Amino acid sequence: MIDLNDIDEDDFAPTPSRLVEGLRDTGYSLEASFADIVDNSIAANATKIDIQIYREIDGRLRVSIIDNGDGMDLPTLLSAMRYGSPKRESPKSLGKFGMGLKTASTAFCRRLTVLSSTDDQLNARTWDIDEIIKNDKWKLLTPNESNYEEEIEQLSKLSKDSSGTIVVWEEVDRLLVYSRRNDAERALSKIITEISEHLSSTFGKFLDLENDSISNVEISVNDKALKAWDPSGTWLNADGEKLVTIKSNDIEVSMKENGVERSEFFELKGVILPNKSMLSEDHLKKLRYGNDNQGFYIYREGRLIWGGGWPHRLFTKEPHLNLLRVELNFNHELDDYFQVDIRKTRIIFPQTLRERIKKFLAPYRNEANKRYREGSSPIKKGEGKKGGLDRKGSNTAISKHSDDNRHATVSIKDATSGVISVKNKFGEMEISHAQLVQGTDILVEERETLDNGSLWEFGINNDDGNICVLLNKSHVFYKKYYSANYNNPVLIQSMDSLFWALANAEISAISEKSKRNIEELRFLVSKDLRYLADELPDVD
Repeated sequence: MIDLNDIDEDDFAPTPSRLVEGLRDTGYSLEASFADIVDNSIAANATKIDIQIYREIDGRLRVSIIDNGDGMDLPTLLSAMRYGSPKRESPKSLGKFGMGLKTASTAFCRRLTVLSSTDDQLNARTWDIDEIIKNDKWKLLTPNESNYEEEIEQLSKLSKDSSGTIVVWEEVDRLLVYSRRNDAERALSKIITEISEHLSSTFGKFLDLENDSISNVEISVNDKALKAWDPSGTWLNADGEKLVTIKSNDIEVSMKENGVERSEFFELKGVILPNKSMLSEDHLKKLRYGNDNQGFYIYREGRLIWGGGWPHRLFTKEPHLNLLRVELNFNHELDDYFQVDIRKTRIIFPQTLRERIKKFLAPYRNEANKRYREGSSPIKKGEGKKGGLDRKGSNTAISKHSDDNRHATVSIKDATSGVISVKNKFGEMEISHAQLVQGTDILVEERETLDNGSLWEFGINNDDGNICVLLNKSHVFYKKYYSANYNNPVLIQSMDSLFWALANAEISAISEKSKRNIEELRFLVSKDLRYLADELPDVD
């Protein structure tokens, strides 16, 4: 039974041994924990941050985050180690609540050591959860610096004047939960990749060396330098093509502070990506294309605090919105308005603002949906008859998989007379008068007419020897199908893919014995489609 006389209401401090375990469960994800510590490094004016995640000789996990920032003297370090440390002088500081360093670290380790150097003086302190529980006191330890020689040496390499800070996680008990060694190693490798991707997006604006509006920083994870990730994909417009549509608006909001109303602004930028069919595999990977990455990217003072998805379910995640991304930029003046949380991973839109944002995004949503359904850029009415169809989408889509589906090797013997050599699983043969196509990356091309009135035949790209398909514009099926669907790139790409597959199959199966049969098959199919096209509606 508790004695009332033992309770001092003038110093109603929480019980350390109980609280310290509870503070480990504030909801930090591993990625958010690393980001919080990098926040502190950037706030300390670091230009280089080195992160190491590895196993020690005895197999235990160890994590170090080292920066070349300003460093801390002993009073400043002691203050930083306090749970709920004093507010920073700069309201712009990314480290905002005085809790991140401790709670982010101990969410995954039981021993946190911070070493900081300034003015040639190295200071170090440690929080050890087991010691706190054992003594039931907030007992800050002074570690033996000789246990951190590798980290101290790395700091000297990062910093010219040896100033900076080292954060070390020991007794890491929540980073991995696998028991088998092989599974654990695979899991660790995956975790390192996920952390790298998260940091490259969270601090993308800081990592972008061409961004002059913000302090640049170099971040490496296990000696691999991170590259900035820009979810807006503006780099797709670098060659003069406006593949990405972007429009920016400044949104005004009203706030009350101490009874006084004032106005603040934030930037809202709508971004519409090109259709998937217009992008290469490298572009799709660089964009991180997919359901998970559609939606909002919200930045506070250049730091990403929300990436992907729709806050408050403004819209539902669906494939039709994969092309829509929204960038929202705000400064520290709006922290209370958006109710930024301690982990800097949550933001709240007031109800009135939600309606304004949905109204602003309505045309972007419609255009993204339209681009998703249509494929490549819509063709103007009549263009299919005058200048030919836009086959950029077909050529790009087929080129992604042409190497995977190549079952024959083609070499050009004589470009003037069209003599080629084909080698497939049935042997090697020479073909005369093959149709050669000029232009890199052209895999589908239309011709005014083809020999014997065929609807299609194979061709060979003169630049790289790739297999192409040639289509006969004068064939009645071509006229009725393609002309009727000139403004539907998805259907055009589908039919182009079918004909390319037929041309590729012909090259893959051709031999001296089968050559005649394959040509006859192509002729008969073209003839049948000529008759069947009579059942299709006429096209003006």
